[in-house]
Amino acid sequence: MILSFCPNPSLDVYYYTGALKEDDTNRVENPFLSAGGKGVNAARVIARFCEDSYLALPLGGCTGRCVKELLEREGVSQIIVEISGETRVNTILEQKAKGKHILIAAKGAPLSEEELEKLKKAVCKSYEPSVLILGGSVPPGLRETFYGEIVENFNGTKTRTIVDADGELLQKAVEKKPYAIKPNKYELERLVGHPLFGLNEVVEAARKVKDSGVEVVIVSLGEYGAICVCSEGTYRIVPPKVTVKNTVGAGDSLVGGFAYAIYSGKNEVEAVRFGVACGTATVMEEGTKLCQPERVEKLLSQVKVEKL
Repeated sequence: MILSFCPNPSLDVYYYTGALKEDDTNRVENPFLSAGGKGVNAARVIARFCEDSYLALPLGGCTGRCVKELLEREGVSQIIVEISGETRVNTILEQKAKGKHILIAAKGAPLSEEELEKLKKAVCKSYEPSVLILGGSVPPGLRETFYGEIVENFNGTKTRTIVDADGELLQKAVEKKPYAIKPNKYELERLVGHPLFGLNEVVEAARKVKDSGVEVVIVSLGEYGAICVCSEGTYRIVPPKVTVKNTVGAGDSLVGGFAYAIYSGKNEVEAVRFGVACGTATVMEEGTKLCQPERVEKLLSQVKVEKL
């Protein structure tokens, strides 16, 4: 099975508008609602390709019930830990006149020690997934070693852990040597502690992270695709040029696609190629709808692999 874990899920409310006006009423179209969070989005993508996949997450309050229902509509199997706090709400404002969006992200409700232990038990003790995704931020007050602790729990097992996080949360996880990580360029800069100028510096930084014990380092580069550093070498995965409608969830889609492809037996380079096709298909959709399998299959043959 594939298990995706999102300790800080959200209800994403996506609005379309022309351009925001300060100190005035902004009339917008009715919002598009979806379940959100890195681990959630990855699970939503995986569920479109694989029945043997699950999403573990804490949910609480009326927002939590809404997230649960939205995931059920998409066929995402859920492992829910009920919490006393309210699941957070993120707001995305798409300004069509400017071609840009604004993301307003809430921090999320803190978890009690009892809720935290239930959540950790659900991920670490109840299942033995072939692939485990640890995705996104953590609720306020949760220790930055949390992902690292879970990675360490699965070290020496057949479970391949994939971490998609940022800052100290990612740093502490990398110290425990997960199977794979997926930073973007800015997250990689924070991981290595200095700016990266140009593709060569990104590649060198990714290779250093791999040398520290991570088997696969995938650096997402938006419209320029991704860099993959693995045992087979260093590769650049280049997507076709497409019309971009929205970029929210593209990196999460890459992670979901990569996890599914690895689970299906593809090698690491081909798995990243499939993930890039998923991310590219996602940017062609409006709002937070994410990729459709039919479009992914059409794009896959157009995604190129270059060895560096």
